[in-house]
Amino acid sequence: MAFAFFYAIWGTSWTFPIIDINYSYLWLGTAILGIFFSNSVKINIEVFLVPLLIAVCVIFYFFIGIPDALSSDKGDDFYYLLIYVIKIFIGLFLIFCFLNLFKSEEDLILFFKTIALTIIPIVIYLAYKYLYVYGVDFIGVEVDDGKGATKTFKNSLATSIALISPFIFAGLYGNKNKLIYFLAFLSILFFLYYVNSRSSIIIFAIEILFFLFLSQSKRLKRNLRYIFLVLFGVVIFSGISFTDWILKNNQFSDSGLPTFFQAEADDESLLESRRGWLLIQALDGYISSNLVGNGIATFRIRPSNFGSRSETHNDYALLLYEQGTIGFILFFYLIIWRISINNSLLKKHSNRFLEASSSSLLGLLVALVFINLIQTLVFWTIISISFVFSQIYKK
Repeated sequence: MAFAFFYAIWGTSWTFPIIDINYSYLWLGTAILGIFFSNSVKINIEVFLVPLLIAVCVIFYFFIGIPDALSSDKGDDFYYLLIYVIKIFIGLFLIFCFLNLFKSEEDLILFFKTIALTIIPIVIYLAYKYLYVYGVDFIGVEVDDGKGATKTFKNSLATSIALISPFIFAGLYGNKNKLIYFLAFLSILFFLYYVNSRSSIIIFAIEILFFLFLSQSKRLKRNLRYIFLVLFGVVIFSGISFTDWILKNNQFSDSGLPTFFQAEADDESLLESRRGWLLIQALDGYISSNLVGNGIATFRIRPSNFGSRSETHNDYALLLYEQGTIGFILFFYLIIWRISINNSLLKKHSNRFLEASSSSLLGLLVALVFINLIQTLVFWTIISISFVFSQIYKK
């Protein structure tokens, strides 16, 4: 279950010992091998129409983006464009790979169990390094004794863990390996608390609430209510400032300084933050393109970026700027469509993992507000899982 291992470790920015290759590249290599050697499923045009339309859209906007990439003052911009598109196509083909590899629910459960078993030691290791060795009150993902504790690059790992958490929670209500899922779920809660990633906590909370809404299990609903009551009580009695947490100010700031509000200008609005400015830039570019889009990988090389190459940190904004109305609708519809398919299956099958898939898809819909994910295997793994459930239960 190498694929499950790579999912769990994605976002750490760690490298494989000896050969010093980032685990994310090894994951891409594993996915390519899986695609080449697992391709016996016949393509149903009706079922795969949306992914095929996305492929056509990506190809079109790839060519639209080429002139800007080639005329850029940085030689690696075309390379970035090419790799970005290749990653999306690997993700699209990953759907077929999953349909070949996972023939039953037992196969998927083994996949989730492997992720759970991998998450536990990762969280324990990071907690040991940051809370004990570095002596800080938070957990990060970079492990470099020369640099010490840092708060950079934490959202990638936190988001991937938050998105898989509904499946870990569903495992608590299975017939086997409850202890593994219990320890993994505790590890996730511990990690999300100490990593100080607002977006991941929001994603996690929305997923669990949707799980509560969907579930046909009275025991699960009761336990979820107890969990939320306990968490709510802890928040209320701890005296945590919800405003500071939302705005990432004071003790919740990654830099120790106000993030959204400068100390000397407390009347600034959210849109005057760095993320707010990037959002406005994206929407301005979208409108300037007559809602058509400017081409893939053009946002980072626009003149107003002044050579920074910063991204939107919001895939919806990025889609609007680069792939216009069509690209935005296709990716948004892909997720909504998969949630709808799952929910229609839930009318016939009472299954916790199927409920978890819908919850995770909703979490994915929320995650795109906070992070750029559509070119990653994390995004396409969550999508592919829903296709596998459809294949299993429609039989």
